[in-house]
Amino acid sequence: MSVEDMMSSLEKHTGVPKNILTEMVAKKQKMVEGVSLEAAVRMVAHDFGISSFENNRQMHMAEVVSGMKNVNMTGRIFNISRIVEFKRSDNIPGRVVNVYVGDFSGFAKLALWNDQVKLVEEGNIKVGDVIQIGNAFAKENQFGDIELSLGKFGNIQPIEADMPAVDFFKRRIVSSPQHAEICNISQGFFEIKGEIVSVFRGNFMFDTCSVCNTSLVDGKCSEHGVVDVLPAMLISLLVDDGTGDIRVVFFRELAEKLGCIGTKEVASMGREQRYEMITKNLLGRSIIISGRVKRSNMSDTLEMMANNFKELDVLQEGRQLLSVVETRLNATTEEGGNNI
Repeated sequence: MSVEDMMSSLEKHTGVPKNILTEMVAKKQKMVEGVSLEAAVRMVAHDFGISSFENNRQMHMAEVVSGMKNVNMTGRIFNISRIVEFKRSDNIPGRVVNVYVGDFSGFAKLALWNDQVKLVEEGNIKVGDVIQIGNAFAKENQFGDIELSLGKFGNIQPIEADMPAVDFFKRRIVSSPQHAEICNISQGFFEIKGEIVSVFRGNFMFDTCSVCNTSLVDGKCSEHGVVDVLPAMLISLLVDDGTGDIRVVFFRELAEKLGCIGTKEVASMGREQRYEMITKNLLGRSIIISGRVKRSNMSDTLEMMANNFKELDVLQEGRQLLSVVETRLNATTEEGGNNI
């Protein structure tokens, strides 16, 4: 389906004039650097809850957004997790393995379930292989990363194609995030330093699938249907570094560590008691946070999904600042002496 046909279909299904849809698509292209026109149209369609466009072309990893179906792409396998065996709430056994695939534009996690695990187990695909993924669907996890699943009609096959080497992805993933002031931050992986100035009210808890740990929607897992509920913790707060502020979200064990309180203890409290306890433990703390910065679909502002944090060592920061000042003073003195 051409972009023009997609736009006509979108206009028909939404009732929104084409000129307004065109503006929305242009805005998406500005928000996501390097995204194609077709991918931007799909993003707008996803915002309207539409994901029925037929898609047979090969996509780049960076073009994939949550909610897309019939995703076709090519990438190199650079990591494979261990195979995990589990039992669902109905005692039916299952297995899952995560295959990490990347191309020149980015990378994603591909989850293989049950019989699909044999592809890894029997050596049909392995680290270093370039594979073609067909008819997958995409969803976003709590960290803002894209996860792919094959579904009933999905397929994988090894092919010959020009892709970055395995080491390219390993260097890219383990490399330290870029430090930035909040006023200069953009989408991507960053490290920020700041003070916790506000804690957003909420339930501080969310339900996850006991099998795959993804969030439940209306009490169901998108992959496994009705499952046992596994409660997890969430903290959303505002961090200010003097140049600006940003909403930062902490999940699961990281939220427990930050809040100095366990999920079971939080679950035993009332909503207001949770807020008072967590606010008391967090407000005024200075921390260093690393994580993925993305644009919120709801507020259209940047927010960070934290993947690590540590307390800010004020004395160490002071010593580093003093060292910088001394270095600059010495350089200025030497320059002045040379001019005599």
